[in-house]
Amino acid sequence: MASSEQETVRLQDKPASASRARRYRLVVMNESGASSHALPAAGQVVLGRGDDATVRLDDAAASRRHAVLHLGSAVRLEDLGSANGTTVRGRKLGAGESVDVLPGDSIELGTSLAVLQTDELSGSTNPWTLVTHSRFVEAMKATKPPFGVLRLQVQAPPGVAQAVLSAELSPHDTVATFGPGQFEVLTPGRSAEAATKLMERLSAKLVAGGARVRAGASSAPVDGTDAEQLLAACAAPTSQPVAGFLVRDDAMVSISRLMDRVAPSQINVLLLGETGVGKEVLATEVHRRSKRSAGPFLKINCAALTESLLESELFGHEKGSFTGAVKQKLGLLESAKAGTVFLDEIGELPESLQAKLLRVLEERKVMRVGATAPEPIDVRFVFATNRDLEAEVERGAFRRDLFYRINGISIDIPPLRERPGEIEPLARQFLAEAAQREGRPVPELTAEALAMLKRWPWPGNIRELKNVMERALLLAGDAPITPDAIAIDGHDAPEPAASSGSNLKDERDAAEKRAVLEALDKTGGNQTKAAELLGISRRTLVNRLTAYGMTKPRKKEP
Repeated sequence: MASSEQETVRLQDKPASASRARRYRLVVMNESGASSHALPAAGQVVLGRGDDATVRLDDAAASRRHAVLHLGSAVRLEDLGSANGTTVRGRKLGAGESVDVLPGDSIELGTSLAVLQTDELSGSTNPWTLVTHSRFVEAMKATKPPFGVLRLQVQAPPGVAQAVLSAELSPHDTVATFGPGQFEVLTPGRSAEAATKLMERLSAKLVAGGARVRAGASSAPVDGTDAEQLLAACAAPTSQPVAGFLVRDDAMVSISRLMDRVAPSQINVLLLGETGVGKEVLATEVHRRSKRSAGPFLKINCAALTESLLESELFGHEKGSFTGAVKQKLGLLESAKAGTVFLDEIGELPESLQAKLLRVLEERKVMRVGATAPEPIDVRFVFATNRDLEAEVERGAFRRDLFYRINGISIDIPPLRERPGEIEPLARQFLAEAAQREGRPVPELTAEALAMLKRWPWPGNIRELKNVMERALLLAGDAPITPDAIAIDGHDAPEPAASSGSNLKDERDAAEKRAVLEALDKTGGNQTKAAELLGISRRTLVNRLTAYGMTKPRKKEP
């Protein structure tokens, strides 16, 4: 952090008179943009699409009179029998049902998202008092362990960050602003686990309010006691997804917000993307954000087992139904009761099992191998594939009716080369995890090595990056990670173009083209095999070749 003094803010206790005079504002966001509405101290405010609504929603999915806010000593939201429902804190209200809402709570009405916040302009007392940056650092030095330090970088509609911090932090917490939307928080008395949970809660609230968030946490004495040491530690990337699914590149923000809406429902989810983009991570995140998060999360790769074994694993079998069936076995679909089943590589499912799975999805019952009667199941399905299922349907390799069943909502995960902002934090994360497993300190990642990582097109995506960093740790020994330690796919990463007019995107595109052409050369121009070698779908490869102006297969020279 810079040594020059910057403005900081500290939450203070609010006088009782200020609490009684609290006024609220409603921030509404949808495809038409964002709007802010001051709310009266008492009375009713109708939300809806109709001209007579107090707060009019420019949203075709909203009802004319969708919901009403009852304002007074507390704020209560009531659904008015809306066609598409009202959701508060992830729970959908029934017609006529009402629930208390607090500052920072998100309200979904049709496709609109509304956030209740304290009106900063109301009342005579401002709960935020300015202190200096040096006071913040002094507070860290004077605080006895245990305590936590959080670092938040937030892009949000006006007032959302302050509303969330005001609602979630205590008067004993100190907040420093080191730039627009950038906050550091000192939380006395919190353990490492408590500090992480606070970070997750703040992140979830901010994301629900329409914010983009990057966050980290550290704690004393676990991560040290020196102020600079703690701030550096909380800036390190987290190794596991946290509440709000913290993303480090804009390309994933819309996916995160979509998952917030999709996860609490029962709709089938189809994850699409190249090999290694993180489909299993997102499937786990869908389960973690769902109402079934307390139940099991079971997964199976449809391409990893023979047809007979896959059938037994999915549907189960009765004792004596085939040679070796010495006892009854529950299949994956029965075992995941009240949980989630993740079927990876669904495009590889044999045709005979496609019909059985379709029946399961339609009837919510499963017939074990050798059974005479079906058994009911209670599961939520998430599917994934790197294949173009629509093309598979057209050529008759995948059932059309099953495709429509599994494709309740599809999420297309962009490849790593289209998420360049994630390369560095992911590389550092994988390096730290590998070092921890080896019981070694985390080595330095040199600027030259980092530049090499950013030039590579990553045909194997996140999985390839993880393998490269694990290998680099072993090759570097106790020395810093240099380009010599990074051997990508058996070759050094391509050097940047010599032209002074080149930029990072041009370099990455050129490296990607070289990787594609090399794969075609190795496979004698066979596009299917080249796509497998690159870890991408054939459709993606064809799209790349079209972009290069190479619509015909590249044949290897004799």
